[in-house]
Amino acid sequence: MKLTLKEKIFYGLVCNETRVYQHWYTRFLLAGVDLERTKRVVRRIRRWRNWCAEWSDEGARLKTEAEAMLAQGNGETARSLLHEAVACYHVGQHFYFLDDTQKTHALDMIRALYPRAIALNTGPDRPIRAEIPFRGTTIPAYLRLQPEPGRPVVVQVNGLDNLKETEQHNVGLKFYAAGFNTIAFDGPGQGEMLDRMAMIPDYHTAVSAVIDWLIAEHAAHIDVTRIGAIGFSMGGYFAPVAAANDKRIACAAGSGGPADLKFLLPERKANPILLRGLAHCAGTATLTEAVEKLGYDLSNEPRLDRPMLILHGGNDRLIPDGGGHAERFMDWASGEKQLRFYPDGEHVCANYLDETLPLMVDWMRRHLLPAEGEDK
Repeated sequence: MKLTLKEKIFYGLVCNETRVYQHWYTRFLLAGVDLERTKRVVRRIRRWRNWCAEWSDEGARLKTEAEAMLAQGNGETARSLLHEAVACYHVGQHFYFLDDTQKTHALDMIRALYPRAIALNTGPDRPIRAEIPFRGTTIPAYLRLQPEPGRPVVVQVNGLDNLKETEQHNVGLKFYAAGFNTIAFDGPGQGEMLDRMAMIPDYHTAVSAVIDWLIAEHAAHIDVTRIGAIGFSMGGYFAPVAAANDKRIACAAGSGGPADLKFLLPERKANPILLRGLAHCAGTATLTEAVEKLGYDLSNEPRLDRPMLILHGGNDRLIPDGGGHAERFMDWASGEKQLRFYPDGEHVCANYLDETLPLMVDWMRRHLLPAEGEDK
């Protein structure tokens, strides 16, 4: 794949351990890769072009080890190793848009290994596969149901290049442990769904389709009058906007989301990772075409009149808050709202996940769970 001069400089000189990789480590932890394994793999990588291949090799090693453990009757060890193999393949392909063959192979391995991993889970938090009708195709999703009926549900909205099998798997576990049903899905332009449909201007309609399905299929078990939506990165835009467009969503929380996409233009100013990534997910040839096609902008959306939590970092390299993204969310929302701003926070406040994830859980508990002793 031919690179521009700017991309050659970025991928050759800038995209390295000191400047970039180390800032992703906490996100890799959230995806499910052990910190020391991350350090070992990164030490082997000399050029960004080798990024996906090295991580895929690590995923293959973990897969082989998991199969050996399973053959010995060590099912829990095998499950853990398979989940980490999935995470390694994801880290390899995450924002890697230089070789479609490598990226596709990594995604194929994720889709093959994740079902094997969850099949070894005998607990109540085992995700259930779902295919949700949407515009002539289906949205792939995983649902976790609480043993107790009548619990609220948190809808987990993906970012630009996140997956329901990795970050969303682990985030879902945190909300499940707090008493919520959860559903994680790949929307248009994301994960599995990209093979079926590119990203669309009215992404919020996909979130509404997920809610339609929950009501049609699980209203007897889930309290569909108590629905929350959360999202990270691009999902930090999608979740609040979905709530603004669908009154069935009682509250929303977003981390590291843009208030619009115009800050990416002109293309020469854009981070090369987003330059290729957004066009890839939107199914366009250029970033400019993607921005024009999608048109994401809070100014074009109805104002959110229900509770909203926004998290943002002052050191965000992908969605720099020099553009005032967080404050624009605050100005846009007309209901109860809260901003938690971390001056040295990185993208999606990844260096503060130990604080931000519990904050999001608390926000959902406050607005979706009844007070102690109150009837449901």
